[in-house]
Amino acid sequence: MTRRGLTLVELLLVMAIVSSLIAISLPALVCVRNQAQAAVCVQNLKALSLAWLLYKDDNDDRLVGGIAGNEPGDWVRIATGNSAGTTAGEREGIRTGALFRYTDEAIDIYRCPADQRALASGQTAFRSYSIAGGANGERYEDSYVPAQRYAEILMPAMKYIFVEEADPTGKNAGSWVLNPKTKAWVDPLAIWHSWSRSSLGYADGHAETHGWVDNSTIEMSKQQEFHYPVPADEGHDLRFMLSGFPQRLHDTSTSGVGAVSLSP
Repeated sequence: MTRRGLTLVELLLVMAIVSSLIAISLPALVCVRNQAQAAVCVQNLKALSLAWLLYKDDNDDRLVGGIAGNEPGDWVRIATGNSAGTTAGEREGIRTGALFRYTDEAIDIYRCPADQRALASGQTAFRSYSIAGGANGERYEDSYVPAQRYAEILMPAMKYIFVEEADPTGKNAGSWVLNPKTKAWVDPLAIWHSWSRSSLGYADGHAETHGWVDNSTIEMSKQQEFHYPVPADEGHDLRFMLSGFPQRLHDTSTSGVGAVSLSP
């Protein structure tokens, strides 16, 4: 019996059906991918948060240096010389950082799988996370007193330590900071999970994804703009980050530093 092939009409019909199936399934596949990346990111931050706790256990309650810099006690170091501004330099800075030995030397946990900066032209970033300046890190304009010991952090389950950051310079130097005194953003956040979620690692060792609700927060991340203004009818996200910033709240030696008001 002679077997005939598909007619042009039949072939076009099959192609239309396949295209429709792809169009229907693609959003679901993207959603699954995003959920998987967010889950890996949370696990990364759990591992880093536990390493952060192990460090203070070995060092008489003293926190690891929260600055990405050039001092031996910094949790990660910034490469200098020929390796400065390269992915290899960032990896070496992680390996020589004070926290690395507490992570089972797992360098990949320093990077969020949804961080696509390395694909952009001229970008060499590898590390996706920064430590908040209030955790023995960078002190921004005397607007807060960084905690140097774990006991100085009140309610550690409510205080984040690790933040997702995508510094537009291509490297996350220093610490991630905001201004509790003026209640204002300083550094932008990175939003890599869906269009409105980021991951945070906390001082008690847990980690979670957090959803942002203010349009200005989303725009701040998209533009990676420092000191981003908050409209009068927004501010929920900023108040959340102010309330969780791990400064030494019981030290009031600096004017204006104290408990953060959550009123609009």
